[in-house]
Amino acid sequence: MHARRLACFILGMWLAAGITVAWLERADFQTIQDVLSQPDPAVAERVKALGAHEAYLLMGHVASEQRQRTIRSWEDVQLVLGLGFFFFLLFGTREGKLPLAMALLLVGMVLLERFLLTPEALSLARIASFATGRAASAEAIRRMVLSSTHEGFEIVKWLVEAALAAVLVLRRNHRSGDAGDQFHMVDKSDYGHVNR
Repeated sequence: MHARRLACFILGMWLAAGITVAWLERADFQTIQDVLSQPDPAVAERVKALGAHEAYLLMGHVASEQRQRTIRSWEDVQLVLGLGFFFFLLFGTREGKLPLAMALLLVGMVLLERFLLTPEALSLARIASFATGRAASAEAIRRMVLSSTHEGFEIVKWLVEAALAAVLVLRRNHRSGDAGDQFHMVDKSDYGHVNR
């Protein structure tokens, strides 16, 4: 039971951290809007010298790089966390196949994000940062599709984490260790009335 509580605690921390990282990612781009809409006098001078559009492109590029760095770091953390969690369930608990499969699904999704989606998103972000005309429109569409796919993956991971926590809380153990415990209880001399 203690192992199950620990597993639920780890899942809760993973879910909370994921939501926090997603919120911080969005806050980066909102900061650009805030700085440009009401800049400090020193910032306003430099924005005026550079031009509002160019300043926005430059700040957007920096925010995009920071966002991708945050995402890559978080995915690295999730890989370690996910693999550790899977092996904890496998060797430290008596959970059945469903929780193990769900934990493995989470690890698989992180691997897809880390080695397919995120590198492609970073490449597109760098190209699209300073693109103009039709090229900018095409890259912006591809970037939006990729970003939406990444966000979709994150939402699915949150749902799987929540479902896995529910399975751990509500499901009774059905592995053979429990069956053996029940057999020994019935086989004691106090239960002499049981037909043999």
